[in-house]
Amino acid sequence: MSGPALRQLAAHRSIHESAHGQVKEMTRSLRFLYENERSKEGLEAEKVILEHWRDHIIAHADSEEEGLYLEIRKERPELSETITQLMRDHELLRKIVGKIEENLEADESREDRLSMYESLLVVNWHHSRDEEKYLLGEG
Repeated sequence: MSGPALRQLAAHRSIHESAHGQVKEMTRSLRFLYENERSKEGLEAEKVILEHWRDHIIAHADSEEEGLYLEIRKERPELSETITQLMRDHELLRKIVGKIEENLEADESREDRLSMYESLLVVNWHHSRDEEKYLLGEG
């Protein structure tokens, strides 16, 4: 069963906005570090950003899939396809985070990683709006 905050539009949106705002600012700071040749600090910042993605946004996605999505699919089977699409968004986030981690471990292009962080932000933003609109009744 999902927590009550996941069922309430305002509370759920607040979770989305807070987590997204944090990773957006972290990504902006990371780009600044790399553009100013502060590579060592940039690498440390990436570890923090990736931890935040895993511990906050991906963990939130996991809890949605384990509770909220199952409950809504049961209550409103007509939303089954929408829920499948939202779960695909979660999987994309997981894949991109995984690819960034592989790239970082292999010491590959930081510019590629920066691009992937930007992709995470775009997918996450659209996903959150769709979830609020289709599952939580934002008109």
